[in-house]
Amino acid sequence: MTCRTKKRGSVIVLSLWALGIAAIVTSSIQVFSHRQSLLGIEVHDRIQARWAARAGIESSIAAMADHTARPVPNNAFALVDNLDYVAKGQAGKATWDIRHHIEGKDWTGPMDEHAKFNINSENNAAFQLVIDEILAFGVMESILDWIDSDDEPRNLGVERDYYLGLETSYEPRNGLLQSIAELELIAGVMPDDVRGEDWDLDFRLDANEDDGGESLPWDEPDKYLEGGWASLLTTSSVEGGGTESGYARLNLARENAQTLQLRLGIEPAQADALLAFGASATSLSTLLTQTLRSISGDAEGVTNLTDDQLRVIFAETCLFHAHEAPPGKLNINTVSPTILYRLFPDNSRLVEELIYLRNNNAGGISSPVDYLEIPGIEPTMIDFIYALFDTRSNVFTISSLGKVEGSSVEQEIIVIVDRSTLPVTILEYREQ
Repeated sequence: MTCRTKKRGSVIVLSLWALGIAAIVTSSIQVFSHRQSLLGIEVHDRIQARWAARAGIESSIAAMADHTARPVPNNAFALVDNLDYVAKGQAGKATWDIRHHIEGKDWTGPMDEHAKFNINSENNAAFQLVIDEILAFGVMESILDWIDSDDEPRNLGVERDYYLGLETSYEPRNGLLQSIAELELIAGVMPDDVRGEDWDLDFRLDANEDDGGESLPWDEPDKYLEGGWASLLTTSSVEGGGTESGYARLNLARENAQTLQLRLGIEPAQADALLAFGASATSLSTLLTQTLRSISGDAEGVTNLTDDQLRVIFAETCLFHAHEAPPGKLNINTVSPTILYRLFPDNSRLVEELIYLRNNNAGGISSPVDYLEIPGIEPTMIDFIYALFDTRSNVFTISSLGKVEGSSVEQEIIVIVDRSTLPVTILEYREQ
């Protein structure tokens, strides 16, 4: 009896041990399967969020292409309104949201790169006014040395030898900056200068950019995104671009008289005078400050241009080919009042007149001809304003955030697009 009892006891122990192992294996398989299931759901939702974000990008690009081919005449805000209309939407179970943050406020739609000063411009004085800070010794010279094509450093600047002597060496661009983040490669420029609190350069106020010291970057939890130079400067804006007819812009320096007559609705003598002007002109602003007869030397048969003809000329022509387009100007309709006051520190009255003009005209400032409405404006100031500002924008940064309802899985896509030519071109693409 004792032997049998011992055998039964051993069998019970072995059975319990086997059941325990089986329970552990079963629970492990269940936990693993549950984790795999959750991972699969997350991957599925992330794919949905990604394609929703992509749908937002494509919707914005389609709106830009449509507006470029079929523009709304005399309305500087028509494209902004169209982009605002497609800034939110749904694709399947996911939604997209396109917005940007400026001076403490969220705005639906893409960021207008023409609302910022193009650092590739040769107007160094305007650059200093826009950033509104005293640069350390040599920083401005180093930026100019990075852009120019030679290897001779300016006074206080640095050139190729300096960058090749670094522990992690690299070559300077010796050409126009290709992105705003490239500024960080230049001697004396710090990442904090360029990015501020917007560490990922998406121009959105993200949670980690408004939580104080809880996570990087260091920031003030004040619902205000301090964007650094990137919120004030750009490298991607381009002059020229779309016209009010939807056709390619005419180069006054290389067109023929018949084309000008048909497109601009002008007389033969006016077309000849414009061609002669375009062959030697450096700026179209002369047409605002001088009559066509005086420009043509009082040539026989030349009548002065009407305001309506001038509007068409500024809307349809330029002095360069599309592939030679210079860095873009600021858009007078979208540039912030802060930048305007910085550009005209001693002329607040002019700033107020410009803001009043764009806010009270039904379509904003749709043509440089509108500057003539400013009381008492001098020809020299018209030339200065025309050199700084345009009335339309070609390049935008689109930050599209896709999100799946329920799981709250998010995917952000950031692109910089240029609509100055068709099809619309993607200049930069990032996912995060």
